Amino acid sequence: FYAKIQRDVYIELPEEDEMHGKMLGKLKLCLYGTRDAAKGWQETLSAHLETIGFKRGRGHPCVFHHPERDIKTLVHGDDYVSAGSDESMDWLEAELAKAYEIQTQKLGGSKGQKAEGKVFNRILRHTADGWEIEADPRHAELVIEQLGLEGDSGVATPGVSGADEEDNEDDVPLVGEDITRYRGVIARCSYLGADRPDALFAIKEGCRDMSKPTTGSLRRLRRIGRYLKKYPRLVWRYHMQTEQTEIVVRSDADWAGCRRSRKSTSGGNICIGDHCIKAWAKTQAVIAKSSAESELYGVVRGACEALGMKSLCADLGSDVGIRLELDATAANGILDRQGLAKVRHIDVNLSLIHISEPTR
Repeated sequence: FYAKIQRDVYIELPEEDEMHGKMLGKLKLCLYGTRDAAKGWQETLSAHLETIGFKRGRGHPCVFHHPERDIKTLVHGDDYVSAGSDESMDWLEAELAKAYEIQTQKLGGSKGQKAEGKVFNRILRHTADGWEIEADPRHAELVIEQLGLEGDSGVATPGVSGADEEDNEDDVPLVGEDITRYRGVIARCSYLGADRPDALFAIKEGCRDMSKPTTGSLRRLRRIGRYLKKYPRLVWRYHMQTEQTEIVVRSDADWAGCRRSRKSTSGGNICIGDHCIKAWAKTQAVIAKSSAESELYGVVRGACEALGMKSLCADLGSDVGIRLELDATAANGILDRQGLAKVRHIDVNLSLIHISEPTR
């Protein structure tokens, strides 16, 4: 993590140094913890990878692709995760060993490779049909432990509907350590949500209460914990398939689903062939006045997610198209319109969120 520093930075010398209090130190390398450290290390590792033939991603600077050897690499800090043929992986390992002291784990079905390992705290497993990805089971265990649910029974769903979504008359705001505990647990759930689309909506609703949690918020969070106790694991299975030329985006919206604010939720997923790559559930910023408006916002969110995924695929050396799928005929009719004409009620609704300079 110690890259050459690109600007003048001075530090106080430690107390055990004989010149402490008399002189300052001028850094030659980035000191871990400073703002320069992460940027300097990113530039250092990028320059090294580019010298051995990698192309750095434009939309995602931590992603690299080697066109000649067809190696796809993701870098996080000093951790490199690469995919390619056995020959290409051996070549990359040798090149990295020339520049750094490295430790390597190889996953796959070839001789000498492990069938299972951890990558960025996710379990990656090679099977006869392809690959499996699973979130670290410790996250669900910690949620259950921190909520004190070891003796409780599990439930079949992570969330509630109807009047149970709202606080009761006797619910009060949390105070003191209860607020800190709520925020810590729901933040862990939010991290887990990327790997648990089955609980993603309930987790998203819990995150909305993070600023001012109540006893009702804690009750709903405990339900998520009890669901994780009943279903502590979710395994993503990716069987081998032919190369795909497009990503499929399916979007939907829950019109006025929030009983408290009457805001809608945009949801959807992205698939490459039979493989689900990503799922999301996000509260819409504007209160939609109709289901068509709500579905339109959901499609726009899906299109944004699709463009981001297309950019990531391009950075990894794959040129893919996009196919949007939706079930709302009214929203589809709006999208099929030609010309610059505005949909009046949507234009009015969006105009309300803009704050103009007051007239003097």
